[in-house]
Amino acid sequence: MKKINFIFALFAILSFHAQTISGTVISKDDNQPVPYAKIGIVNNNFGVQADENGKFQIRLDDISKDKELIVAVAGYKQFRSSVEDFVKINPHNIYLYEKVTNIQEVVITPQNYKEKNLGINSKSKSMMFTPNMEKGNSVVEETAVEFSSNKKLKITKINMNFSRFESTTPIKVRYTVYDEKDGKPNNLILENDIIATISKDNLQDWTFSINVSKENIWLEGKFFVGIQFIGQSNGKVALSGALFRSGYYRSFYGNWEKIGIAAPAINIDVKVQK
Repeated sequence: MKKINFIFALFAILSFHAQTISGTVISKDDNQPVPYAKIGIVNNNFGVQADENGKFQIRLDDISKDKELIVAVAGYKQFRSSVEDFVKINPHNIYLYEKVTNIQEVVITPQNYKEKNLGINSKSKSMMFTPNMEKGNSVVEETAVEFSSNKKLKITKINMNFSRFESTTPIKVRYTVYDEKDGKPNNLILENDIIATISKDNLQDWTFSINVSKENIWLEGKFFVGIQFIGQSNGKVALSGALFRSGYYRSFYGNWEKIGIAAPAINIDVKVQK
């Protein structure tokens, strides 16, 4: 009997350390799944991304139990848990609580604001940035470009210039906007998750534009606009690039790193104070 108990205990320990935790990311307010949420470790390149139905599987065997697991989605409060506590429940649904903020509406009058385009407008076919989409939700890379304005502005459109788009199926892209700290992207400031589905038919002169006027994105000073290609695709897609511009990248919730001496062609249409 003691031998059986010992084997059972050993099996339980091994099962604990080899567990794959599965679950669904769910909005607590309406009990609906949250698609494409990133589940990762703070300041670490490890993680997974939930699918379009919010479902995920993550194996945490090699992650120290004192590390912190995080899920950050625009419009929701961050979910945080120690790895030690997180692996105690399986399946483990992740509930996100809506982040309520009071945004004062600003009335734009034509005489006080002017339209401008800021950022990188390169349409180079030789300098290219190619997203890693072959591994799908197991690899999540995000790229962000720096902007700066000494006057208050509102983003109306976010534009990407493609140098290549060969895909038999549409691709999905998540847009992010961050404030700045120590010269790098810091806090996600969007109130809603912005995801676009793009096919070659959506491109005009190899540019894809998304209208974000209704998001009321008001900024001043330094900030960053980022993109993340979502899901798996065998398509051949690339953005144009430009030398001597500030670009940053990271995987999951890892540290932001500078992209050499070039950046992808992301630019924004804005209304800026005169």
